[in-house]
Formats: sequence, structure tokens, C-alpha cells
Amino acid sequence: MFVKDKTVACVNISKISSIYSWNEKIENTTEYIAIFKTTPKNKKLLKKKIRETHPYDVPEIAEVDVTSINQPYLDWMITSTS
Repeated sequence: MFVKDKTVACVNISKISSIYSWNEKIENTTEYIAIFKTTPKNKKLLKKKIRETHPYDVPEIAEVDVTSINQPYLDWMITSTS
């Protein structure tokens, strides 16, 4: 969905095990972590779309601010999201 509409250039999805406290209970569940690769111009839109479509009441949306990225990869991301 996010790749098709060009919000992101790529998404990496991995299955993980999560242990956390929720509603006064310790949960141990399988979840998926997604790393969305996008450009600064699409960052705000991406976060909005994640909040609107995520099934959790409190999804984790964390940003990794990449200050240095190789130019060919950046060029590819810009082309893929334009």
C-alpha cells in the first residue's frame, strides 16, 4: 500500500517476539516490525497514514534521522517516491 502509492520507496518487515506491559498484564506476543524508507518530504504523510491504518491503540512510530546516506540510494528513494 505505501510502496504502491509512493509514500515510501521500500518497507522491510520482520517477525519479532515482544514482551511488554499492557492493561496491567505482561504480554508475550509475536509482532512485526516495519522499517519504512522514505524521503523527508513524505515523512509527515507516512506517519499520518500509519496512525490511520495501524490496528493498535498505541502504535510505536519512531523516526531514525539519517544524516548521511549514500547518494545513489537517496536518488533511488527520491525517484521511487515521486
